[in-house]
Amino acid sequence: MSLDHKQEYIPFNDYEAFAQAYAKRTESNSYNAYYERPAMFSVLPDVKFKRVLDAGCAGGVYSEWLVNHSADVVAIDISNQMVQLTKQRLKNRGQVYQADLSKPLTFLKDNSFDIVLSSLTLHYLKDWEGVLKEFHRILLPGGLLLFSTHHPFMDFLFFEKDDYFATELLDDSWEGYGDTPVRVRFYRRPLSAMTSALTNAGFAIEQILEPRPTEECKQLYPQDYEKLSTKPWFLIIHAQKKSQS
Repeated sequence: MSLDHKQEYIPFNDYEAFAQAYAKRTESNSYNAYYERPAMFSVLPDVKFKRVLDAGCAGGVYSEWLVNHSADVVAIDISNQMVQLTKQRLKNRGQVYQADLSKPLTFLKDNSFDIVLSSLTLHYLKDWEGVLKEFHRILLPGGLLLFSTHHPFMDFLFFEKDDYFATELLDDSWEGYGDTPVRVRFYRRPLSAMTSALTNAGFAIEQILEPRPTEECKQLYPQDYEKLSTKPWFLIIHAQKKSQS
């Protein structure tokens, strides 16, 4: 999708500028609250007493749910504003750090987490090899990686691209986060690139889930319900760290 360069926008991926609006909206909107999160929770095992990394915590909705279910949570995000919002939400019930997933997570120890959860974050990274190897390093043997991302086929159609098998940078504009539209950039890649990156990093894919909207979505957001019922906007992958042979 091309942007209207005559219109005023928040600069590309300026998370600090719209962090509060994003955190507030995603608490109860159709795509997050009644589509992505219910599907993620449907495949998440019991987290009681489990050590969980919330990788790309945004405003802390997942982190709060995890600590409310007795998990030991470490949350990270590239945005300082998102980190502060998560700290406010958790009220010292977890550890929250500013960190860039495109760089090594050197402050996290090997084999120290039971679960890595990452919600709608990995599509902002061009290279999945580095971050997946880091997730593999910090997970215990048999540990769980659960993440959601943009559905590759939906982005292929929506942005009217020519080559489904290319990994390419996309520009988009988000409305509804204040008076000024938000400019975002993220990467679209084919499903085969996702699965091969996971395999190469030492993960076994347990489940690939294409979510469906909930009945609450139908009641609260009937137009979005119809769209999400027939078009695959997000993709969820449940993978396990393979034991070393």
